[in-house]
Amino acid sequence: MRITRSMMVNNMLYWTEKQMGRLNDLSNIVASGKQINKPSDDPSAAGQILSDRTTLSLFGQYELNITQATTWIKTSSTTLETTGRFLETAQGIMYSLSTADKAAKEGYLEVLEDLYDQVVDLANSKYGGGYMFSGSFSDTQPFSPDFSTTVTAGVGKDIAFDLADAASNVTIEITDSNGTVVQTITPAQPWVKGANTVSWTPAVGLDGDYGFRVTATGIGGDPVAAFASYKGNAMEKTVMVGEGSSISLNSNGGQIFSNALSVLSRAITATREAITDPDYEVDLGENFALAFSTLEAEEVSLANSSLQLEFKSDRLKQLMTNANDRISEKEVGSTQEAAIKLRTQQTSYDVTLEAVASVLKMTKLSDLV
Repeated sequence: MRITRSMMVNNMLYWTEKQMGRLNDLSNIVASGKQINKPSDDPSAAGQILSDRTTLSLFGQYELNITQATTWIKTSSTTLETTGRFLETAQGIMYSLSTADKAAKEGYLEVLEDLYDQVVDLANSKYGGGYMFSGSFSDTQPFSPDFSTTVTAGVGKDIAFDLADAASNVTIEITDSNGTVVQTITPAQPWVKGANTVSWTPAVGLDGDYGFRVTATGIGGDPVAAFASYKGNAMEKTVMVGEGSSISLNSNGGQIFSNALSVLSRAITATREAITDPDYEVDLGENFALAFSTLEAEEVSLANSSLQLEFKSDRLKQLMTNANDRISEKEVGSTQEAAIKLRTQQTSYDVTLEAVASVLKMTKLSDLV
C-alpha cells in the first residue's frame, strides 16, 4: 500500500489534535488545581467522587435535621420551664388561700384563670408552621383555649372535656356568643377522670358555634374541675440523624401538659368555692407534685435527646471531613507534577507543529488531492 503525502499530513494533523487535547487537559489541571475535571480524566476516581458527593448531600440533610431538632428541644425546654414557673405561682396562691379575705380570693381567681390560659397557650406552641405538642397531628391545635361546640343543621358536634376526678353528676350549660345559657343538659353516663365525650341533641333553633360550661360534683358533693381535652395523638416526632439512625422527641401534649392543666383547673374550682364558703379548704399538694414531676421528667428526656444530638452532630462532622478528604485525594493532585507534565507536553506539541509545518512546506497542493 502506497503512503501518500495526503495520508501523512492527515495523520500528523490527527496526532496534533490529540496533542492539543492533552495539552488542554494539563492546562486545566494546572489552572484548577484538580486532577479530575471531567469523568473521562479518571472514570474510576470520578465515580468515587460522585458517590462521596452524594453522601455529603445526604449528610447535609442530616445536619439540617439535627439543627432543627436541637432548636425544637431548646424551644420545648423553655416552654416547660415557663410552665413550671406558672405552676409555682399557682401553688403559692393556694398556700395563701385559707388566710385570704374575699377580695384577695377574687384577685387570686383572676390570676389563676390567667395562668391556666397562659399554660394552654404554651401547650399550643408552634414550631416550623406546625403545633409542637400534638403528636403527629401537627395541623391540629392540641388544646382549645375555651370550651366550644358547633351545631350544624340541627346536629350538634360531640362535647369533649376532661375531668380532674371521677364525677357522679355533670351539668353542661350551652351558651351563645353573649354568654347566655340557651340549653342545659344533664347526661346520664359514667363520668371518668380524664377525657369524657358527650353526644347531645341541640334544642330547636340552635345553629352555629356555641360555648359550654361544665359543672361536676363527686359522690360526696365536692366540686370536680373540668378542663380542655387533648386533641392530638400519642405519636412522637422522629428525626433522621444518620443512615439507619433516628431520635424520637416526645410531642404528646396530653402526656406533657394535662397534669398541669388539671391542677390549675382544680385550683380555680377550689378558689371559686372558697370565695362563697370562707371555711372551704383543699389540699392540692400531691396534684402539684405530680404536675411538677411530669414536667421534670420531660425536661430530663429533652436533655438526654440533646446529648444524643450533640454526639450525632460530632460524628456527622467527622464523617463529612472524611468524605471531603477522600474527594480531595482523588480530585486534587500535585500541581507541581502537572506543571512539569504541561511543560513536557508543550514541548512535544511544539515539535509536532514544526514537523507538520515542514511537511506542508514540501507538499504541493496537488499532492494533497
